[in-house]
Amino acid sequence: MNKHLSILIIASLFATPFLFSCKKKGEKMTVIKDCTGVYLRSKSGQDSYVCNDAILDAYATGTEIRVQFDAIDECYGLLEPPACSDDHTFVEKIDVLEIYD
Repeated sequence: MNKHLSILIIASLFATPFLFSCKKKGEKMTVIKDCTGVYLRSKSGQDSYVCNDAILDAYATGTEIRVQFDAIDECYGLLEPPACSDDHTFVEKIDVLEIYD
């Protein structure tokens, strides 16, 4: 076997675990809670309505967190009506997949 090929194979075997073990950093957003629900605000100031808001119970309004999320068309499950008649404008509905420390 060619010496260069052997080195390449060994280097590939060594590097492969590092390629797949990297943590995705997600997007840094600010938690917003009001009487209409729970939202995540992006750096651009746009709010996204969080459908699975229980995942953010431990975070107070104003807390900055890194999250990975999926944009969805509709929220599913048991949805409580807003506790007030205020209107909170948002750009999309999301499901938070992961919160990064």
